[in-house]
Amino acid sequence: MAMTSTRTAASALDDVLVPRGSDLAMRLMEGIKSTLYLNSVPTRRIELAYGELLHQPGPNDGRVYLIESGAVCLEHYSPTGRRTILDVLSTNEYFGEDSLPGMPSQYTPAALTATKLIAVEGVVFHSLLHEANVFDVWLHSQILKARRHRSLLLQHATSDCEARLAMRLLDMTQSFGTRTGEDVRIGLKLRHEDYAAMIGTTRSRVGLFLQRFTDRKMIRKSPCGAIVANPRLIVGYIMERMGLHPIV
Repeated sequence: MAMTSTRTAASALDDVLVPRGSDLAMRLMEGIKSTLYLNSVPTRRIELAYGELLHQPGPNDGRVYLIESGAVCLEHYSPTGRRTILDVLSTNEYFGEDSLPGMPSQYTPAALTATKLIAVEGVVFHSLLHEANVFDVWLHSQILKARRHRSLLLQHATSDCEARLAMRLLDMTQSFGTRTGEDVRIGLKLRHEDYAAMIGTTRSRVGLFLQRFTDRKMIRKSPCGAIVANPRLIVGYIMERMGLHPIV
């Protein structure tokens, strides 16, 4: 029996525009760092240059990596060598928690700019979760992270490449954006092949999509080459592609 959807435009967009939770991420980073310093827990600091890959230990030595500064993309390579970017993370975000149960990582972290990391051994991180100021924030950040990953899956399952690129740009304004009026400058400059690896298309099609977005005044290039986005126009475009009426 077919079911009729009763979802509103707002609820549909909620699956696309899941917030990054930057405040939660900052609180988590502050809680973990203060606990590490207070208890004199040994940590390993890692510096990566642009394009450098992070070589992670085996599955039995899981670590959680906290991004002190910079940006990291989580890459996956198929057996044929096709590159996919699963996510792009910014300052105060973290990765590696999926290896804590002793499971091998499904991605390779790569620096998208000069990046500084704090590596916390799995056994140390488990002990940190006994601290109330860490556990509560960690739990909420994990819930938000799971919702973001569900959103990315829905985007790939229900949207075409052009719409997915608009959604990714909107996501980038949250983590790497600086607002000026209605516009947001995305501080992280990515190559067309990086965007292509995010949305599952070719770099030439990314160039075509970006030109269409420029023609619609959704984005423009700053003098330094960074993308300046208009989130309101991007949201309107996404709603149009989803067949939704504007939210009043």
